[in-house]
Amino acid sequence: MPCRWSSRASRSIKPATLRKLILLLVVVGLTKLLDLGLVELNRRGLVLPQFDLTLVPYHDPRVTKRNALLLDYQEPPQIIFTGDSRTKNGIVPEVISRTLGVSEANFFNFGTGSQVVKFARTAFVPHLLQIGVRPNCVVFGVSPDWALRKERLWTLIDRYRDSLAYRIANQSWDGPDPVEDRLTRFLALRLSFFRYRADLIHQELIPSLGCWFLGDCNRPAGDWREDRSLHFRALERRSGFKTAAGWGPQPYDGHTTGRFVTKPRFSEAMPIDRENLLGLFREMRDSGITPLLLIMPVHPSFREAHAAAMAQNQTLLEQIAAQEGVALLHPQGDYRADELFVDGHHLSHRGAVYFSADIASSLAPYLEPPPETKVDQASTLSSASISTLLSWIYETNPSIAELWHREGPRLEAMGDNPTAPVR
Repeated sequence: MPCRWSSRASRSIKPATLRKLILLLVVVGLTKLLDLGLVELNRRGLVLPQFDLTLVPYHDPRVTKRNALLLDYQEPPQIIFTGDSRTKNGIVPEVISRTLGVSEANFFNFGTGSQVVKFARTAFVPHLLQIGVRPNCVVFGVSPDWALRKERLWTLIDRYRDSLAYRIANQSWDGPDPVEDRLTRFLALRLSFFRYRADLIHQELIPSLGCWFLGDCNRPAGDWREDRSLHFRALERRSGFKTAAGWGPQPYDGHTTGRFVTKPRFSEAMPIDRENLLGLFREMRDSGITPLLLIMPVHPSFREAHAAAMAQNQTLLEQIAAQEGVALLHPQGDYRADELFVDGHHLSHRGAVYFSADIASSLAPYLEPPPETKVDQASTLSSASISTLLSWIYETNPSIAELWHREGPRLEAMGDNPTAPVR
């Protein structure tokens, strides 16, 4: 009886309806096939190489990727570093772990682009708690202007909360049409070209057209070497790379003199964001997380251009840290060499390795249990030791040498010879 009913039901379907159903299935199949092709092109670094199209995006691909890397940890790392681009380019957790002789699982770099104190307070730390990651300590990389009250960058908080990943995680779908909202969510979770449609236009199509038809292919950085031009596609590929512990090597390494040559970035008139800094410390302690401040190094050329403002801000920051009982860690190394920087305030690959080895011993007391290895600072920071560590990073992350060598820059990977190319 059920078989006869099924037969009659199938005969009752009109041919026109059947053709529409078949067409719909074909369209769905082709759409999914095209989407898989887009994901494969992305995996090969041919389309939107700075992004990972398999992930639901936050406001910034660097946040999206680091969030996924952090969630890969079996246990929360004991220490998480965060801060602006100077932090994400300048701290290599793997080097710190190797210097201290401890597991790499103890550290993670979750630097975010253009981070300010208010973003750290209202977005970053709450994000860690929401995803269930509660480290013993969060170390804030204090670059020269990280603690300043830069209200123009507070828009990053709105962008974070308006991102697809945040809205899905917080069920923040408050559009006027609930059906449209549900459809948008459905498509965003299943189709990469849908969730990355704006980026495909602004980060892929428009730059490609500008390069093809206008010749606008290269991207400058600070003190520019004309023989070291960096194609926008190479910049995207390099910016998309992260080590397993979150370090993002500086894309312009090998392309500049290392000195700061542009106009000052801030002045004495820009105040420290005391309100959000105090609120950040208080709320972190209420959540059981210890805040630490780490001074990020700068080249003498940068310090000279901002001497008065940096002296004023450091004095105020030291007063606030002492008042709140927050440790303020200082690097002990020598940061006068041009080769340690890209533009006077972003560390080069060698500079990041040097800085990470420099601060390792300062972080040892905050690990449980404390590491058994006693760091010999002079030996650790010797030129030979830094070259060995840098070579080790390249060997364990072959994509770094591949991406940076592909465009021709020469990196100080072997010894102290600045002309030795990475192989």
